[in-house]
Amino acid sequence: MKLIKHPNPVLKQPATPWLFESEEDFKEAVHTEQEMISLMKLSNGIGLAAQQVGLLKRLFVMRTQDGREFGVFNPVVLEVNNEKELGEEGCLSFPDLWLKVERSKSLIAKYLDNTGQERIIQLEGLDARCFLHELDHLDGICFTDGLSPLKLAMAIKKQRKLNGRTK
Repeated sequence: MKLIKHPNPVLKQPATPWLFESEEDFKEAVHTEQEMISLMKLSNGIGLAAQQVGLLKRLFVMRTQDGREFGVFNPVVLEVNNEKELGEEGCLSFPDLWLKVERSKSLIAKYLDNTGQERIIQLEGLDARCFLHELDHLDGICFTDGLSPLKLAMAIKKQRKLNGRTK
């Protein structure tokens, strides 16, 4: 399993639901979840969407602030807090790029775990931000999409300068 980086077009493609129809689907769910969690940890991330490894399925993995690591299959947001906050986000597919993004402070969502069981989760703060960031990936949305090409180019240039690189 390999991390896909911008500008690979797979990052802009929406994902299809993960089907739990056969024994093979369940085995693949467990295996894919484990591989993605390993890659997320190796890359020092807190979230990783299936598109970021070239898989167009509605799955992402995340690590919460209390240390839980798990896969989120076919997520659906049930409720978001109308109160939003501006916070800095990075993305493993956009190395060294950090942008301020406005997100809801908390949410309630349902999803399937790797056994196909429905779960309900309530998240706030950084955990809610991570969930929403990864959910955007499943819809083919990157955290850079709200920026004009000029602002994105300026942000990338600024980050490279901070990292001591010129190109």
